[in-house]
Amino acid sequence: MSFWDRFAAAVTGRRSWLVLPLLVLAAGLVLGAVGSNDSAGQSPKSLPDSAQSARAQQALRQFPDAGAGSAIVVATRTDGGDLTESDTAAATAAFRRALGVQPGTDEALTPAPDRKAAIGQVPVPGELSGSALTERVDQLRQAAKDGLPAELTVQVTGGPAFGADIADSFSGANVTLLAVTAAVVALLLIVTYRSPVLFLIPLLIIGSADRVATSVCTGLANLTGLSFDGSTSGITSVLVFGAGTNYALLLVSRYRDELHRRGDDRTALRDAVRRAGPAILASNLTVVAALLVLLMADTPSTRSLGAFGAAGLLVALLFVLVGLPAALALCGRKVFWPFVPATDERDPGAQGGWRAVATRVVERPRLIAACAVGVLCLCVSALFTVDVGLTQIEQFRVRAESVDGFDTLAAHFPSGAADPAVVLAPDSATT
Repeated sequence: MSFWDRFAAAVTGRRSWLVLPLLVLAAGLVLGAVGSNDSAGQSPKSLPDSAQSARAQQALRQFPDAGAGSAIVVATRTDGGDLTESDTAAATAAFRRALGVQPGTDEALTPAPDRKAAIGQVPVPGELSGSALTERVDQLRQAAKDGLPAELTVQVTGGPAFGADIADSFSGANVTLLAVTAAVVALLLIVTYRSPVLFLIPLLIIGSADRVATSVCTGLANLTGLSFDGSTSGITSVLVFGAGTNYALLLVSRYRDELHRRGDDRTALRDAVRRAGPAILASNLTVVAALLVLLMADTPSTRSLGAFGAAGLLVALLFVLVGLPAALALCGRKVFWPFVPATDERDPGAQGGWRAVATRVVERPRLIAACAVGVLCLCVSALFTVDVGLTQIEQFRVRAESVDGFDTLAAHFPSGAADPAVVLAPDSATT
């Protein structure tokens, strides 16, 4: 008896229901041991440690308060006119409130060359990130806008503000992404199987796999030092749901075909697992191997995506090949209600348009393979003219105050006013 014969018999036999509580127990232990992902609200780490700017940031930690960033307060009139003396006084008061200093101190705004805007810098601790940074920037914005005259507009931008807005954009994003993905998967399963019952089983199995994959990736992040940030976490969930749904569709479709030929539900399911299992495993390992190639990337966020995406797909494979057959075996063929397959010796795969496609592919494999490779090469050739990556402003789908403030700065101040360059030099180079 081959491995797949023994495996199929184990997950579809009379005692296969024991697989489900064991799987739930193992999932509970993983979830309880690892805990939640604390870095899910953080933005991706886009610079490798070997980059010059990253090394400069590391060297800056030797200086007092060098780790602090600067949020930029930008004041303009709502009508776009020149700032009057009263406008400047009101904007300066707003700036001092953001700084948290008392009125009458020396801190003042720097006017623009065209006198239509004024800016000031507010230090923000460099160790703040995620929700803590978002809360601090929100406090600055609220303090600057309290009591502000209607004819004035104050915006907070700069590096910390961009970081806070990016972190805020990831806050709750995974929940929304998970809900939308689950809804799309549910709709796909309902349309495919035309059953108000069957779709719940794959959806619950894949949803459980996603939660376990999140904990597995969090544990992997703790062991490897890679960051399981909001972007990587969201993409990993999409990969788990997408691949898991694909595997489930393949297995359930094979099961339904076998039910037409087998009168016993478990025998049909065992044959389905034995035949579909190798294809599912091959598909999974191919994508896992492709994702692991990303570990050679220089960008930390890309390496993280490769490692955690591969781990998530392996978890999805485990749940679909072990948990789904056990659940289907427990429910029997009535799970396809109201269109329960009858034992009529009919082979659904022996007819239809896909049968004709498969026949032509098998008859001329070399020609089909050459044509497919040619079309793929044609599509890939467009990548030579594609600009990869997003600017700091393009990272937002909707407008953020940091982006609006940056545009205001660009209109009234010279380049670099929002984020001046820092140059480090040894003592021997100074005069």
